[in-house]
Amino acid sequence: MIEVRNLTKSFGDKVVLDNINVTFETGKTNLIIGQSGSGKTVLMKNLVGLLQPTSGEVLYDDRDFIRMSKRKVQMRREMGMIFQSAALFDSLNVLENVMF
Repeated sequence: MIEVRNLTKSFGDKVVLDNINVTFETGKTNLIIGQSGSGKTVLMKNLVGLLQPTSGEVLYDDRDFIRMSKRKVQMRREMGMIFQSAALFDSLNVLENVMF
């Protein structure tokens, strides 16, 4: 189960996600929809650890994913994410994008 608690993400003065609370249950199909620029990709990047939230928590099976070091997060090996138009991760360098 993935649980998002009070997640806020800002870029400077622009608040993109404001106090988001949602639970994704194991084995269930979930859909995140919204207009362009509504924060869908920012939410997904927070869920997989590519962005750090300004405040709030992302829990995987009651473990705080955000505060774990990248090396300690075994669950990352179980995640995958593909962006529209096969985009690259803007937070990774070329080698890291290829290795992901």
